[in-house]
Amino acid sequence: MGIKLRLLQSNDEEYFLDCIDELYSTIEKTPSIFETERMPVKHSRFKSFLVRKLASYPALFKLKLRMGNKKAVNFVSMISGDFRLLIPYAFTTKLNFIYMYDVWPRFHRWIFPLLDFFHVRYVFFSSRQVLENFNQKYSHVKCKAMWLPEALLVQDYGFNSFKDKTIDVLEFGRMYDAYHDLIVAPLAAQGKKHIYRKPDMNLLFPDKKSFSAALASAKVVICVPSNITHPHRAEYISSMTLRYLQAMASKCLIVGVLPSDMEELFGYNPIVEIDLENAGNQMLEVLAQYSDYESLIERNYQHVIRHHQWENRWKIIQQKIQEAL
Repeated sequence: MGIKLRLLQSNDEEYFLDCIDELYSTIEKTPSIFETERMPVKHSRFKSFLVRKLASYPALFKLKLRMGNKKAVNFVSMISGDFRLLIPYAFTTKLNFIYMYDVWPRFHRWIFPLLDFFHVRYVFFSSRQVLENFNQKYSHVKCKAMWLPEALLVQDYGFNSFKDKTIDVLEFGRMYDAYHDLIVAPLAAQGKKHIYRKPDMNLLFPDKKSFSAALASAKVVICVPSNITHPHRAEYISSMTLRYLQAMASKCLIVGVLPSDMEELFGYNPIVEIDLENAGNQMLEVLAQYSDYESLIERNYQHVIRHHQWENRWKIIQQKIQEAL
C-alpha cells in the first residue's frame, strides 16, 4: 500500500474548472508511490463563515488547530484562497500542498498567512509575480513556495487542418473591449466569421466539447492578460494563462498581448502583438497572410507538447511532496 494522496476538489461543475480536472487526471494516471483518491468537497455556510472570519481578523492566524497527524497527503488545486477545500482535511496531517491560481494582490494580506494556519508545506503559484511578492513581503511565513505556470492536457484539445479552419477570429473568456471595438466592424465589412460573446449571452459555449470544437476550427484567437482586461482585479499581475496554451494546442494563431513571463517560458515571442493604432487593418492583414504564420503555429504546438503539459508540472510537484515525506 502506498501513501494516501487525497485530491481535494470542489463539487462545482462549471467547465472553466476543467483545468483542475486535467491536473487531477494526470496525477491519477501517472505511476507513483501514492495511493490516489479524488475527494469531492462540499461547501457549507460554516466553512464560508470560518474563512471570512479568518480573513478579517489577522489575530486568528496564530491559532494552531490539529485533529491528528495521519501519514497522508492532501493536494488541492484552487482558485485564489478558497481554503474551504482544506476544511477539515488540513488539520489531520502536516502534509498539505496547494496549486493556486488567480492570487490577486488585494488578497495577499490574508492568503499568505493562512498557508501556515492550514499547515501547508508547499504552495505552487501560477504567477511569477505572486511568488516574487510572497518572497519579498512574507518571509516570515513558514510555507515554502515556487512558481509553476499553468498547463494542460494536449489530448483534450484537437485541431482542424489550416485549410479546414472556418472561424476567422475567436474571442472567448475575458474580453478586451477596447480592442474588440476596433476589429469588429472591419471584420464584419469583409465578411469574416468572428465569434464572441454578445451582451445577451450568458456563456459563449455551454460545455468543454463545444468550446474545444470552436478552438479547433479557429484561425486566430485573441489573448490578453487580466491586468489589461480587468486591471481593477488583477492590478499588476500579468501571467500566461490557460487560454494561451489552449489556443496553441488547437493550432490557432494568437493575436494579443504578451504576458510578462511568457517569453521567458518559451524562449521566443510566440504571439502576434496587437497594434492598437492599426487594429482592424492588422487583423485583416494577418488573415490574408495566414499561411505565413503556419511555422510559428506549429512551433508553438510542439513547444506546448514538450514543456507545458500537466505531466511536466506534476513531476515537479511530486518531487516536492516526496522531499517532505
